[in-house]
Amino acid sequence: MDGAIETNRQRQRDEFIALQAIFGESAVETSNTRDDTSSFMLHIPIDNTKAQADICFHLPDTYPSDDPPVFEWIGAHDMGNSAENPVATGYMYVQRQLALSSNMRIDIEQELHRMWAEDVYKDVVIFAWVSWLSEYLETHWPQPIEPIPLPKDNEGTSGYPQQTKNQYDGDTEESSKDTYNNCATNTKSFNPISEIFTGTPLEMKKSVFIGHAAHVKSAEDVQNVLSVLMENKKIAQATHNIMAYRIRMENGSISQDNDDDGETAAGKRLGHLLQLLEVENTMVVVTRWFGGTHLGPDRFKLINNAARQALETGGFLGDIATEKVKHGSNSRK
Repeated sequence: MDGAIETNRQRQRDEFIALQAIFGESAVETSNTRDDTSSFMLHIPIDNTKAQADICFHLPDTYPSDDPPVFEWIGAHDMGNSAENPVATGYMYVQRQLALSSNMRIDIEQELHRMWAEDVYKDVVIFAWVSWLSEYLETHWPQPIEPIPLPKDNEGTSGYPQQTKNQYDGDTEESSKDTYNNCATNTKSFNPISEIFTGTPLEMKKSVFIGHAAHVKSAEDVQNVLSVLMENKKIAQATHNIMAYRIRMENGSISQDNDDDGETAAGKRLGHLLQLLEVENTMVVVTRWFGGTHLGPDRFKLINNAARQALETGGFLGDIATEKVKHGSNSRK
């Protein structure tokens, strides 16, 4: 048995080296020591797009002789730079991200298992898997997002472009994507509170989620941040603005609260996320525009991911908190 395991490990190391040669060393990240290749993240380019998918592979001792690798989806996002566009000056180009729907997850799992089952020689399969994944993800990659005009000096004190009738009072069939294009910028409040940081929009079945994060030290600060966000008409008219905050008081106690804004249990989950991350003097707001299709439990994952992105954008997450999230997302039930 030990001989079979050692043979598997050697084949795993050979496969790891081959993946580095194909995709580049920087595209293959080990999660443990340099010599331990039993678990690693692979950044793979998505065919015919300026985007990449991040996928973790965990290799059991019985791979490839008996069992397949364990596949863990991390995410996919644009890699393009707005500077590549000749009209980039004065505009912001929103990164697209791909959230897997339940049907997409089923498609991927079934195809990967089929590829493994049909390989009678039980050879290493990761390159074959990611080659198929790259083609599959290309066909599901979101359409380009229109560039967002950045605010000019005469456009008010909010970091969002000032809202005019022509800009916001459009066709009632406007999609959720069109809705968030007007506000998915990093918001900087000129109120004495602090900056408001906005993450990357996440989309699933035309529902769109955007997270905002800010430093707060009192309930008054919380209300000030909400007031600044609500100055944006699109945010104010969103289906839900889910909020949670966590503040360390002068006496050392923690003051915390949340608001579902009609999205049942979502505020409590956001509050729990802040507790897990151990962030203090911080609030998050997740804005959701409903796309017409109910998402079920997937909506809570998107809400938490949108909040986490905003926190990461603003630098709220220290190394310890980031590691906690990373380990938590890798756990399996």
